Amino acid sequence: MTKKLSLLILTSIIVSSCSVTKNWKSDHPSDNFLKASFDEFTGTEKLKFPKQANALVYLSSTVSTSQGKVLLSLKNTTLSTANKVNHQKINLSQSQVLKISGEKAHGSFALSYPTLTEKKIQVNYHQNIELLGLCYTLLNLSDFNDIPDDQTFEMHGEKVKIKDLYAITTKIGNEFKPFLASKNLATIKTFFDKDFYLHNSNFLLQLDNFPNATVSEDNPFLSHYSSKAEAEKLVNAFNAFALEINFQDFLKRYSPYYQKMIQEVEQNIPKESFIVEMEHLYSKNVQNYRLYPSLTIPFGQGFAAGNANTIGNIFASFNKPKEVNQVSNLQLGYGNPTSLRDICVHEFGHSFVNPAIDKVDESVLKDKESLYEPIREKMSEQGYSQWKICLYEHFNRANEVIIARLIGDNNKAEKILQENVKNKSFIYLPQIVEKLEYWYNNEFLDKTYDQKVSDIIAELK
Repeated sequence: MTKKLSLLILTSIIVSSCSVTKNWKSDHPSDNFLKASFDEFTGTEKLKFPKQANALVYLSSTVSTSQGKVLLSLKNTTLSTANKVNHQKINLSQSQVLKISGEKAHGSFALSYPTLTEKKIQVNYHQNIELLGLCYTLLNLSDFNDIPDDQTFEMHGEKVKIKDLYAITTKIGNEFKPFLASKNLATIKTFFDKDFYLHNSNFLLQLDNFPNATVSEDNPFLSHYSSKAEAEKLVNAFNAFALEINFQDFLKRYSPYYQKMIQEVEQNIPKESFIVEMEHLYSKNVQNYRLYPSLTIPFGQGFAAGNANTIGNIFASFNKPKEVNQVSNLQLGYGNPTSLRDICVHEFGHSFVNPAIDKVDESVLKDKESLYEPIREKMSEQGYSQWKICLYEHFNRANEVIIARLIGDNNKAEKILQENVKNKSFIYLPQIVEKLEYWYNNEFLDKTYDQKVSDIIAELK
């Protein structure tokens, strides 16, 4: 009988079955990673994965033999060895057994097998963000109302009146005209004058709903303000303004609008399969993915929001609303699958990509900063006015390409690649994609994503 692969695993059990192994050495650096080397391995070992609802094991494996052979199989199907590192999703809707079979094999194998929960994107509005957006709308209401009726632009092949894009904004804002002179609103304005109003979002998301919000010392975003007293001044103004305008009555009256808004979003978000690929690619697990659509934030605005356990995004409508008055036939402009895909895949991706680039040594970034010059003008036009920000965008788009390929949408992957290179001047994208794919298929078990990012930047041409 063989010496067992040692160190039983929390999420799986290794079972020995009549094998012959000489000089077997194993290493178990984590609960879901196993390395083994052997001089002679003949027989079968079994790695059991118990049944678990809404979960899968994402197996990454590499096998190397100088003589004999080692095969991995699942339900009598031999797993691919096309690449040095091969990846296989194992659904846990029922218990699974991975067989590791050897025939006079001299060599080694390594297995990584994290269990990933199949996440759902949660879609709902947040009351505090709705009051935040309403205050911004009221402070700028005259600008929205004064948009010339003949001011238009081309949108999705259609000439659109700019005023029409803000139909829901002006409809809601004009209902609160009597409160434009509110002292509470004036206090809130002093904060908006100092900083873009949506920069308060993460802080407000940690609070109880207005008008019952209080500030605690453990709010992770309290440092956004100069002191706790300053933060309390803002929160107290929101609490008082919510009571002043009877904000709860507004939410109740507009309940059909909120329901329709959420429905439009839910019917157009991408399939959540990309989340599993994203978490596997970056070897990171996030508990919650949340979208916060907003009725009160004006058309086209948005902001990434989240904390240690959550990746999220706050956003307004994407399209011209076609009906904002007839409650039985509301069409509010949130049902744009392209824009929602961009928010989910692109914006969520930044939460993984940006920290990896932030870890790259400054000397490496500086050494390659001259590569920004050929694309400075085109990048600046898109709002990417620094080399580091440019790298955020390059790597995030590279991962969009890779994730599209991983979920089997090669046409989408090619479209993303060509669109960004040809039309948006992301000229370093092809080499970044190539190097990341090489890492995924060859180095994934030996080098982290963060390490590979640093290597790629150092090698950029």
